[in-house]
Amino acid sequence: MSSTKHWGFHTILFQNLAPLYSGFLFVLMSLSNISGLPSYEALQGNVAEIPCNFTMISEEGIALILWYRGNSSTPIYILDARNGLTNQPKHFPSDILGDRAFFDVDVIPSVLRIKDVTEEDGGRYRCRVDYKHDPTENICIWLDIIVPPRETIIMDKFGQHLHGLIGPYNEGYPLLLICEADGGRPPPALTWKKEGKVLKDNFTLTPQGFSRNEIVLPELRRQDLFSSLVCEASNSDIGAPLFSSVTLDLNLKPLDVKIITTNRPVSAGRQVELVCETWGARPPAEITWWKGMDRLTFVSDLLTPDNNKTVSTVTFTSEAKDNSKNITCRADNSLLKDSVVSDVHTLEVYYVPQVTVSSRNISSLNDLVEGSEITVDCNIDANPPKVDVWWLFNGSTINTNQKSDIIIANHSLTIKNVTKNHNGRLQCVAANKEGEGWSEEMSLMVNYQPVCKSLESKEYAVLAGSKIKVTCEVDAQPSDVQFRWSLNNSFGLLSLNTFTENGTTSVALFSPQSEVEYGTLLCWAKNKFGEQNYPCNFTVTPGAPPEAPKNCLLVNQTIETFIVRCSPGKDRGLSQHFQLEVYNKRNKNLQNNISASDAPFFVVHSLPPGTPFILRIYSANLRGRSPPETLQARTLDVNYKSTKKELIRKRKIPNEETDFYYVLKNNKHFFNR
Repeated sequence: MSSTKHWGFHTILFQNLAPLYSGFLFVLMSLSNISGLPSYEALQGNVAEIPCNFTMISEEGIALILWYRGNSSTPIYILDARNGLTNQPKHFPSDILGDRAFFDVDVIPSVLRIKDVTEEDGGRYRCRVDYKHDPTENICIWLDIIVPPRETIIMDKFGQHLHGLIGPYNEGYPLLLICEADGGRPPPALTWKKEGKVLKDNFTLTPQGFSRNEIVLPELRRQDLFSSLVCEASNSDIGAPLFSSVTLDLNLKPLDVKIITTNRPVSAGRQVELVCETWGARPPAEITWWKGMDRLTFVSDLLTPDNNKTVSTVTFTSEAKDNSKNITCRADNSLLKDSVVSDVHTLEVYYVPQVTVSSRNISSLNDLVEGSEITVDCNIDANPPKVDVWWLFNGSTINTNQKSDIIIANHSLTIKNVTKNHNGRLQCVAANKEGEGWSEEMSLMVNYQPVCKSLESKEYAVLAGSKIKVTCEVDAQPSDVQFRWSLNNSFGLLSLNTFTENGTTSVALFSPQSEVEYGTLLCWAKNKFGEQNYPCNFTVTPGAPPEAPKNCLLVNQTIETFIVRCSPGKDRGLSQHFQLEVYNKRNKNLQNNISASDAPFFVVHSLPPGTPFILRIYSANLRGRSPPETLQARTLDVNYKSTKKELIRKRKIPNEETDFYYVLKNNKHFFNR
């Protein structure tokens, strides 16, 4: 592919080719007024691509392709394709385009590319395709050269140019901003945006031909602080819009003011300190303190590091005449009208509460019965009413407890289901800044039916024909009670009359004569509020042989002595004693038989040395003997005596006269501790 840069050569070429295209001059002139052509856009200074979408596909049929601009009859670009489009066709751009243009036939459709386009490059283009054997084809296209605006200018209502942070403007006031575009063809559209959202996109043209867009924010709000307003100018979809932006600075009203010190009663003559906070003002708000109509002057202010919050402290001495006066903390921004906010506390002067208690639901505390409900009111005389109230029971603070059926509300204490556990002293306490007031103690005495003092069922073992004493103890209010006893056995429920009474204790005498008379003794008590709901019960059995001793061990074996100690098993309701049988393993004879009454602890002595033994330990009561516990034992050999003194000296064995062995021998309960 080759090209020529000398237009003189082009002229000679055009003269030689004139017969081929002169017949089409009339067609060219007639096309100059055609509207509605396909339109293509290019940005000034960028590359324009103008397509020539000819219909003949076969490249052998194309002779020449010529480009014309406007109504000119002189081509601005010639492509000689008589040797074929792919056989290095010859390119001849005119001096009008020079090396800015190139006709690319390797793409579909073919395009004429023009670099660094200017406004003069815009207009009507015609691509003429001369075929070797077919009629010539003309393709007309319109090229628009888009000239971007030079800049966008943001102004206020006075025409002052605005940049960066603007203001401060007052919260609640309107704001007018004007945006104009300098230059641009066609005139650019102007759009106002805030935080990416379109605020206004309609614009007008000034008499000078500038695009102009005015926006009015009718009421500046707190959320507009430091918000960015952007004016975008765009006259084409093929280029990025041009924009300018400003950031709003505002004067803001205080959002709120609050006295953060707890409003508590004070005593006359005491110093009062109150703290107030305000936030949200820009610049920081001014705080003033007022007592009634009088301004307070002992004030100190502190500004937080971010300048957003002001903390103010006022101190003054209260007087009796200040009672019920309003203390006002007022904050405002002097730059803004109607920006005042305030918070008010009312001074109170208190004295110690006077407290009494009274009962509801019952005419007399002596009538309080288990299962009933009682409400006690705490009556408070204070000026003004008390700040805090609590209840004491037997000197300890009590609170609402649903499990105990205690409900405390509105200075009253209610016990929904009175029980004997509520017997005690009830007292109400009320407190304010001046101190605490205590009521007289109210004594609660709950009357209730008898109940067993112990909820566990006891078991007694007795032999037929023997006698036992069974003790029944109850709690009751009042404690004046009467008892009755019954025996529940195989004959049914039988009354028992052999018992005594002493206050809230009764002792029954019972003597079973045969196996069938054993059973359960039942004891009831009653007072004037009724008989107990569930009797106390005691199981009487004939007993059984005891359990065998457990954990038996050999202790301190010598040439003729050893000690056996065990833990006793269950006695099965009858007194038991313990027995040790020592059998010589060599001759099978009973070597020793030892009894112990208090504990299974046995000291066995006078045994032959170096002899093995079998030990049988068992327990026995009136119902029989337990299975034996068996151990194996052996006395030390006789030659042990020759070294005994030396071993005692070295503390290898005990000294029978002074050491642990005899301590154990004379203290059989040692191992039962």
